[in-house]
Formats: sequence, C-alpha cells, structure tokens
Amino acid sequence: MTDQVTKPRLKIVPLGGALGARVMGFNVEELDDELAAELRQAWAEHLVLFFPEAHLTPAQQLRLARVFGPRLAATTETGGDYRGATTLAAEGFPEILVLDTAKGLKKASTNVWHTDVTFTDTPPIGSLFCMDIPAVNGGDTLWSNQYLAYDGLSEPIRTLIGGLTAVHGLPPITGFAAHPMVKVHPVTNRTALFVNRGWTRMVKELLDPESRHLLEMLFERSERADYQIRWQWTAGDAALWDNRCTMHYAVDDYGSQHRAARRATIYDN
Repeated sequence: MTDQVTKPRLKIVPLGGALGARVMGFNVEELDDELAAELRQAWAEHLVLFFPEAHLTPAQQLRLARVFGPRLAATTETGGDYRGATTLAAEGFPEILVLDTAKGLKKASTNVWHTDVTFTDTPPIGSLFCMDIPAVNGGDTLWSNQYLAYDGLSEPIRTLIGGLTAVHGLPPITGFAAHPMVKVHPVTNRTALFVNRGWTRMVKELLDPESRHLLEMLFERSERADYQIRWQWTAGDAALWDNRCTMHYAVDDYGSQHRAARRATIYDN
C-alpha cells in the first residue's frame, strides 16, 4: 500500500529576492481548509504574498484575511485610524479601511520605513491590502525582511538588544507602547528585529545619546537594499504581509495622482 501524496492546488512563485511570492491560480470562492493551509504555509515561508489582479470584493477581502487571523479591524484593536481615514462601515464592512487620496487621506508615516500599528500594546500580525486604483506613474511599495536584518547583526549586538525594550509612538497622533527589540515569530520560530524608523522613538533602558545612536544603526541595518523587494501595483492586486517580521515603505512619488486602496488589519486574538 502506497501513501497518497496530495498535489498542491496553488502555484507559489517566489519573487527571487529577500522575500515575497506571487500566488497563482487562486480563486477565493474555492477557499477551503486545504487551500487555507497552503496559504498559511506560503505566508510563513515568504512573508509577503501577492495576488496579482485578484480584484477582491470587500467581502472576499475579509474572507481571505480571516484565514490568517481571527480578528480584523480597520487599524487599531478598536478599529480607529490615526489619520482619520474612513472605513466601509456604511457598506457593512467596518473592518476595512479606505486609503483614497481623493478623500483627503493624510500620507503621514507611510513614506518612511515602518511596521503597522506598533504604537499599540498588541500590534497586528498582518494586513491584507487591495489596490483598486493605482497611480498611473509611481506609488510602488517596498517590503524589508526583518529576519535577515537580525541575522546580519554581530553576535554582541544581538546579545545587547535581546535584553532591551523600545518605545513606539508619535504623540499626539498616536499613543505610546513598549515592545522588545527582538521578537521570535510564533509560527516559524525565527528571530526578527522589531524596531522601525516610523514609530520607534527610544530605548527604555539606555541614556538618550546611547538610544539615538543604537536605533540609527539598527534602522540602517533593517533598511538595507538587499533585504528588500519592490512591488509595482496594477489595478486589482492584493498583498498580504506579515507584520511580525517585515517593514514596508509606501513610495510617495505620484504627486496629485488618484490612488485608492482598501486595507484589512489582522489580529491574532
């Protein structure tokens, strides 16, 4: 008697850089436990998954996002957004944030390397982002692999930051929260650097000059070009990223062009 080998139903195509993969042949209407398991495995391996020209509806966006976490919100745990961006609550989807430049969206903090919502006590584990109207020129997004950022540090620095805590936030826009500077991913057991230029303000245990110099060195390390991938958006594209081991940067080079997208933020409890 021979064991049956289940053939994968999805084609996962790595981007060929430090992280990221395209998911080909995916139909959200066919989503079941088997497909969900394939997607979670691919997410753990590649950190960012792209669904080219998927054209997900809001309902489909939420259905797919729930594969990766049990609770969804527009931005923070309570749903609010620090930029005052609107949601699709009027259409029955309060968990979806609308990022539309035609609606006066403030771009603050997106065109700098950052990890989403680290200014709260329980940052999200990921986000599912759907591009409805890309800029005609520009407006790409970059992601950076923070496993590689940690691995690239010398052993003495890894030892030092392993016992330190960083404060995140930008009052009065946000509140403050403190997090370990190093985190072990609960699924992969890999260690990631967990500081970012957008939100990390200081190291609690250090004097101010020490904190500033250490953070600047870590920011430079985490933003290295060889840890990055870049995505050029097409209408209908969706991207799912792991907030626990990546940073991202939304390039603000499209001026007054119209750009509209939807984001569902994923929490693990």
